[in-house]
Amino acid sequence: MNDRKKIAQLIIARLDGTDIKKKFTYYESLVKKGIGGFIVFGGKLKDVTHGIKKLQDRAEIPLFIASDLEQGLGQHITGGTLFPPAMALAQAINPKNKNDIKLLRRTIHIIAQEARAAGINTICSPVLDVNTNPQNPIICTRAFSESPHKVAWFGNEFIKGFQQHGLFACAKHFPGHGDTTKDSHRELPVVYADMKRLRRVELYPFKHAIKSEVKMIMVGHLKIPALDAHYASSLSRKTICGLLRQEMNFKGLVITDAMNMHAVSRKSLTSEARACLMALDAGADILLHPEHPEKVIQYLSSRGNEIMPAVERSFHTVLNAKKNLKKVTSPLKGTRVGIRSHWKTAHELTRKSIKVSPGLKTLHREPIILILDDDNCNAGDVFAKTIKTRYPGTKTIYIDNQFHGSTNTLLKPLSDKTLIAAVFSKISAWKGRAGLSKKLKTILQKAVKTSGYSVIAGFCCPYVFSGIKADAVIEAYSDSELSQEAAGKILCGP
Repeated sequence: MNDRKKIAQLIIARLDGTDIKKKFTYYESLVKKGIGGFIVFGGKLKDVTHGIKKLQDRAEIPLFIASDLEQGLGQHITGGTLFPPAMALAQAINPKNKNDIKLLRRTIHIIAQEARAAGINTICSPVLDVNTNPQNPIICTRAFSESPHKVAWFGNEFIKGFQQHGLFACAKHFPGHGDTTKDSHRELPVVYADMKRLRRVELYPFKHAIKSEVKMIMVGHLKIPALDAHYASSLSRKTICGLLRQEMNFKGLVITDAMNMHAVSRKSLTSEARACLMALDAGADILLHPEHPEKVIQYLSSRGNEIMPAVERSFHTVLNAKKNLKKVTSPLKGTRVGIRSHWKTAHELTRKSIKVSPGLKTLHREPIILILDDDNCNAGDVFAKTIKTRYPGTKTIYIDNQFHGSTNTLLKPLSDKTLIAAVFSKISAWKGRAGLSKKLKTILQKAVKTSGYSVIAGFCCPYVFSGIKADAVIEAYSDSELSQEAAGKILCGP
């Protein structure tokens, strides 16, 4: 195999499942160039599964087919089952309860089965970040807990469960993205913890993941001065070779976080390609999701003798890892995706995960629903519909960040009435902030004060509405239809 193909083998490129038919020729051209694999975003089950199979059939070396299935196949693929996020899951599952453990393992089993059925062999999960900073704009509900011990326990359950099915589990975001206030998609976050704190908190779950023989670890785009005063962790030889490889004795694959993220790419092709070179030189084996994979291959190839020793090292590491990949390259036959029993498990887990404060009263008359939509995406229909099934006369007020009217006029109907404030605010890449906009938070505070009795139903990170004193709170963690329906039924009572 020539040097250019060896370099290509170290890259996992983006695959847009919604456009897989239209762009198939492009993806096929990357396979011919020796690309190491693809990370899948979106698409319909049949289209994605069929496209992946065709690409695998054309590949000289089996492809890594990865996806961020933190909540199961339904997080990205239409037709797959969608489970609650990690924070909700940790709320639902008691590690000391045998029945809870069975439910957790059944969930992991379903996620693994459906991933394999779709042709996905690498799951970019579990998230092992310890959720220590309420202002974190990109982790929050994606993390299991603020306790490193709890994160480690749940992480190991997912690692063992995925890898028992022959999948590659990818623990992330080493050395730990929990204590940050910036989104690494937009800028470089800094973690100021000292080594004593890092070993006690951030590194603890990764230490146990390595003991569980996790096959892959994703290094985040984070600057941690205690580890390296000059470079982001993903570009740091001290972090990858010194800490992860030598001190922590990790023998598996090291993959970067997405190389198109502005924490390292700074919006230019030259800086992205240069960052890819630095990551390989620092000890990374796989470059994830560069914006321009072909141009990165060309740039790295032009660096010849400078980069080839690192390429040879990582190429053989990847090749060795892929020896066992052939067993899971084809979609798993006989496995049905998104079937009733899978959704039944998701329903059960969702209901168990919802946290209700002691002050909640069952509704006895029509409330007024105030939907606060931080993402301007017409959220809350399922929640409102669930309540209106029981109380048809319920009025709904919808507000997003495009609202420019009079707040006093808007909230006047709430005076001394029962208010249900349904709060929607996604944790999503490139958003760049945690919590509600200042405008929506002010409206929420006024609405609670104006009403006679108030309930906040949070379909978001619970930190979003902290400090607002409603009479009762429902923490539902996500905006999924299952979460909205379950919260609505709790309010309406038996």
